[in-house]
Amino acid sequence: MGVNDHDVTVPLQQHQPVEGRLTKCLVFSSFVIVLASFQFGYHIGCVNAPGGLITEWIIGSHKDLFGKELTRENADLAWSVAVSVFAVGGMAGGLLSGWLADKVGRRGALFYNNILALAAAALMGLAKSVGAYPMIILGRLIIGFNCGLSSGLVPMYLTEISPVNLRGMLGSLPQLFVTIAILVSQIFGLPHLLGTDDRWPLILAFTVVPAVLQLALLMLCPESPKYTMGVRCLREEAENALKKLRGTDDVTAEINAMVEEANVAGNQQKPKMGDMFKGALLWPMSIAIMMMLAQQLSGINVAMFYSTVIFRGAGLTGNEPFYATIGMGAVNVIMTLISVWLVDHPKFGRRSLLLAGLTGMFFSTLLLVGALTIQNMGSDYKWASYSAIVLVLLFVISFATGPGAIPWFFVSEIFDSSARGNANSIAVMVNWAANLLVGLTFLPINNLLGQFSFFIFSGFLAFFIVYTWKFVPETKGKSIEQIQAEFDKRK
Repeated sequence: MGVNDHDVTVPLQQHQPVEGRLTKCLVFSSFVIVLASFQFGYHIGCVNAPGGLITEWIIGSHKDLFGKELTRENADLAWSVAVSVFAVGGMAGGLLSGWLADKVGRRGALFYNNILALAAAALMGLAKSVGAYPMIILGRLIIGFNCGLSSGLVPMYLTEISPVNLRGMLGSLPQLFVTIAILVSQIFGLPHLLGTDDRWPLILAFTVVPAVLQLALLMLCPESPKYTMGVRCLREEAENALKKLRGTDDVTAEINAMVEEANVAGNQQKPKMGDMFKGALLWPMSIAIMMMLAQQLSGINVAMFYSTVIFRGAGLTGNEPFYATIGMGAVNVIMTLISVWLVDHPKFGRRSLLLAGLTGMFFSTLLLVGALTIQNMGSDYKWASYSAIVLVLLFVISFATGPGAIPWFFVSEIFDSSARGNANSIAVMVNWAANLLVGLTFLPINNLLGQFSFFIFSGFLAFFIVYTWKFVPETKGKSIEQIQAEFDKRK
């Protein structure tokens, strides 16, 4: 424990029952904020089902626009550019999220961000009527930028309005909404719903709904009191926002802790981007980066991608693999919901859930390679196909236990308000860059190695298990001073 921990934590402990309640204002604000995470999940999932239909349309659209026939390979390339440009936008948005959050506030940044979502919805939703497929590519880039911004803003905002004992639960909500949105987008893409030749633009235009809903409700949410106090130095405004969020006038202890945090931050110069890799900030920054890499290099996107192949291999035909993938999405939602409850449970911590999740994923990938190899030997080994389905589900369950949600809010927990914006920007950009890297390299590696490409992820997972066990501190229920003291101990 640090020398000054006593001053900050004793008052917080005394007011624990008041501080730790889920008030109406806190629940409402959290719901409105995570609508931006719904947008993020929706655009991860919405491209899978209508991909073939859009590729066919691109061939026709190209001929109308340029008077030349586009080959199937080039149409596939145009569509894969549209899919992957999302992550390029995400990297740029992620990098700017901290700057924007400090410039116009957490709430203000989310407000402006929705204007981008509306522009993207117009481009993608109207592309077919206009007959111009480059509109979809531009729309995907803009919505990627929007999702990059929100993947930095949402966890930061939630961590700052949460009481200490609910920080993990509320911090896990973005990942829950991401999984719900992926599931919704998969259901919309079904052939008898919107996954048809004339209805697929509606899948992309649906972007409007969460954007308009958030724009309408956002001004009813208070701005983050930590931002108001720590960045803008407005004590009275921060106190009023906190009273609303806590549902009580007795917020002295928490305000005093914020004042102390703001004073500590005020005595130091506000760190620039380059400073995040120097001095006392280097160690927490490197851990934040490792957590984001652990999430993306675990192979979760590949497991999702591979699921349809695995389900086909298990003898599912026609539309059955789509329904099985939706079933997998539902399992992901249910397990993420359980992890929202577990993350602040007295028996579990961030560390234990991360380690449990990474270990489960590690063994799932090893066994999955075995099951797929046996499945490829022929139809006599039907049991191996079913084992592969179980293992993919086990992999998804392990991911949802900890590595899915925790890295997003963990970054905000380990930095004070002066460095939080920059730290989130860097961590989110790394996450999107790793996402893009896996997306671009997986198909060539898979063509080369087949199912053995999963071994690459097993290697990464083994490394991250050791790293987490050795270096990642427990942050549950701790003040920033206690967490920094734990860093020094582990280092």
